[in-house]
Amino acid sequence: MEGYQFRTITERDIPSMVEILMSRQEREFNSFPFLHNSFLQAEWISRHLQNLLASGSALGMGAFSHGQLVGYLVGTIRISTRTGRCAVIPYEGAAIQKGQPAELIRHLYAQASVLWLEHGCFTHAAFVPLADPLYLDAFSRLSFGIEQVYAALDLEEYRSFASTAEIEIRPGTEQDGEIMESMSSIISKHQDAAPTFIPIFPEVLAEIREGFRRSLADHDTVVLLAEKDGQAVGFHMYGTAAPSMMVPDDAVELRVAGTLEGHRRCGVGRSLLNAGCQIMREQGYRYVLTDWRITNLASSTFWPKCGFRPFACRMARVIDSNYAWANLDNPCVLLQART
Repeated sequence: MEGYQFRTITERDIPSMVEILMSRQEREFNSFPFLHNSFLQAEWISRHLQNLLASGSALGMGAFSHGQLVGYLVGTIRISTRTGRCAVIPYEGAAIQKGQPAELIRHLYAQASVLWLEHGCFTHAAFVPLADPLYLDAFSRLSFGIEQVYAALDLEEYRSFASTAEIEIRPGTEQDGEIMESMSSIISKHQDAAPTFIPIFPEVLAEIREGFRRSLADHDTVVLLAEKDGQAVGFHMYGTAAPSMMVPDDAVELRVAGTLEGHRRCGVGRSLLNAGCQIMREQGYRYVLTDWRITNLASSTFWPKCGFRPFACRMARVIDSNYAWANLDNPCVLLQART
């Protein structure tokens, strides 16, 4: 882009980054007031960005106009035995000055992505704010697709469903370990099916089963079980949301929810949500957070109907790893082209 200079972002750029990010968040909480949380403070943001850049795993670029920082994009290198190497742009990792074009994000990505590929990261993910359509537009035009949606429900605005199931809802106890283990595969089976197609690894299923059982002994977790004729047919699991810029103050997270096949579309989910929201209100929470795969047809239809408002999403792009060698910087490629 003419008139812009690009260079690696450093700690000396943090004051300007803070100003740009706070301006972005002002536009976000105009649409989503719950994002005006206790983390929207220059001191906290400065410390957070400093820790991010000092982590040793963050790589990013800044865009400068007339010597002034007008936008930045930072990704962190994450390595997982299951998903491999990935560059992740956190929620606070991309911001441009008000009035700058969406095209600036695309050019920042063009610069930063080269650094990520040099570190073997061919999968790129970004947590994208949704109030300002500029960010979603820019990443969409970089071939990123939406994977996960993050949404909030205001308990002061929630109106209980009138039509519910004839079931009993009770808190889960440590004696319900086998029941929770039997429920643990509900989500995996649903995510494994069309059109989500998420692979299921046996070791991951084992971890999920154990996690469901342990949740019953966790004092910070609330498990609700729905029973019909003495049989468990569904559940909700709530826990205090981890504090961050994406999390409203006084928020609880609906971490996972499921209904047994054969009992869906019968009001079980509505009954559980009515009960869960009542309990969370009594415990002093104002907001319930949850997230879902955009390709999960049931979740992406049900939760918005309940009043959950999407405010951010995770987008992803996978670059063909053959690019590591099949590029015009490789003399072997040029040699083969000439013969």
